[in-house]
Amino acid sequence: MFLSLLVYSLTGSILFILGWHVNKREQQLEQHGEEKLPFFCWEIMLSLFIFAVVAGARYHTGFDHAMYLEQYEHLQKTGEFSRQNFEFGFEWISKIFAFFHIHYFFYFAFWALLQIGFLYFGLRNHKHLLCWVGLGIMCGSYFLGWMNSVRQSVVVCLFVALVSLIKERKFLPYFIIIIAAAFIHKSALLMLPVFLLTFVNVDAKVPNQWLLLTVVAAFVLLGMKPFWINYFNDYQWFLNLTGYENYGNLDDPNVGGQLRTLNWGPSRVSILLANVLIIWYYGNLKAFFKNDKLLPFFFWLAFIGMCLSNLLMNTTHYILRPIEYFTIFYLVMGSYLMVYFVKNKKYRLAILLSFLLYSHFLVNIYKAVYMPSVTNSPFLYHTFLLTTIK
Repeated sequence: MFLSLLVYSLTGSILFILGWHVNKREQQLEQHGEEKLPFFCWEIMLSLFIFAVVAGARYHTGFDHAMYLEQYEHLQKTGEFSRQNFEFGFEWISKIFAFFHIHYFFYFAFWALLQIGFLYFGLRNHKHLLCWVGLGIMCGSYFLGWMNSVRQSVVVCLFVALVSLIKERKFLPYFIIIIAAAFIHKSALLMLPVFLLTFVNVDAKVPNQWLLLTVVAAFVLLGMKPFWINYFNDYQWFLNLTGYENYGNLDDPNVGGQLRTLNWGPSRVSILLANVLIIWYYGNLKAFFKNDKLLPFFFWLAFIGMCLSNLLMNTTHYILRPIEYFTIFYLVMGSYLMVYFVKNKKYRLAILLSFLLYSHFLVNIYKAVYMPSVTNSPFLYHTFLLTTIK
């Protein structure tokens, strides 16, 4: 428990400090008429390095870590995965690591480096967000999610970096990168239709906050008793497209396919309240960041995530997995709102929002220690450096 508290809080704090420092240094340069700092500045590189080390040194943190470790060690011994349906790109990269008998620490650190690297690259011109983004990764629930769905999370973070291509209507490079990303996780193909957002006037007048909140509330109500899911029986194509066919029939309770009912616990309530604040203050954000052309795209992608995640909340875990392509923008929009509150000296709201966004790790550690289960326990941070591998 103590190690988990230390790792999550300390790593989050370091990422926060480095993000704050790189933004302050860039602002000082701009005041003197100099160019912005490049992506490969030392603060960002150190942030990526620290995150990769923490992620690489973990041991069975994240539900799927044991599976990935077993597959990698089997690959080192036999030259092949025991599971046959990994995507070609993931398999090819893994075989390179295995061929040179590279320790799994570097293998997992590499994938984590891609995750945070793609996310930070997508926000390279938004350095004012990085301190809050770094804190949110470690103190929200993102770290556990990334350590669990390793392959898909790489592509999810890559998608953040592709939003600028949607804004600029550059379909060909967007298409090529999405196809390439599908060789890491097939669910990337679901992002092809998202390019249509470029033909929507996202920068139009902000809709009434009450209207947007009503829409989200409607999806919450529809998701509480998803009776309508029974009308959708032919979803094998969806499993094949998204790379979840390995989990079998979603109707089989042995693979978690049975419909579930999630309680309104602290994490779920805090996410919903944070989303309410994001919607309510979106007009203020647009006015404050009036020259930020990506902000409307980030917001509407987050809004799609709010609607879909609440609609599908009580279905199954695997149906929710593709929604991560949109819920990643909660992290981005929450960071915008934290900057806005702090800059405008709305400290009470900043404290409230920080509690909603950055206390998840405390709740998750508490549940892992005092309510241990298959889903709760993997949040605890363990490291191979302190674990005897039998």
